[in-house]
Amino acid sequence: MLPLTALFLQLAVAGIFLASGLAKVRGRDNETTWAVLAERLRLTRLPVRTASAAHSAVELAIGLVLLTGTWARVPALAAATALFAAFTLLALYSARAGTAVPCSCFGRARTDLGWPHVWRNLALTCAAAAGLGCAWASAGAPPASWGEIGLAAAAAAAVTAATVSFDDLVDLFAAGTGERPGARTPRS
Repeated sequence: MLPLTALFLQLAVAGIFLASGLAKVRGRDNETTWAVLAERLRLTRLPVRTASAAHSAVELAIGLVLLTGTWARVPALAAATALFAAFTLLALYSARAGTAVPCSCFGRARTDLGWPHVWRNLALTCAAAAGLGCAWASAGAPPASWGEIGLAAAAAAAVTAATVSFDDLVDLFAAGTGERPGARTPRS
């Protein structure tokens, strides 16, 4: 059971990073996020375009390495855990700041990073850390059967889809309250 859990978490994290990285490559909103961060943190010399491209490249690299199999999943899951932890801290910074940072998590920046993103990123950090622990503990276990691989892939696809649609799900469940928790506010 542990190798199957490790495979599921490996594939879910891979899907999330690939979806996020590909969305960032297709748009320019991630550069806006980096520009806002550079301004807020007073990093006037930060090459925003380079930082944005490197961010996308790291996400894509982690996702691709996780798809290549079990040979490198421990270091890739360790990197994923660290990156998700950094994203959690960024969301926490944004949620507590007077002015929020735009969320370009999956391409378009339609919302600002807020408390829902803190909880989402914390859950993703825990998932990657659990995957790392399972991968470490199941090293040397027999490979999964094709049926188990299919089950893990289907479950990982569902988790990836829910994560990519997170802002829409938050908006859907906040519809009854009359407010959008992470809605972008016009900037002057």
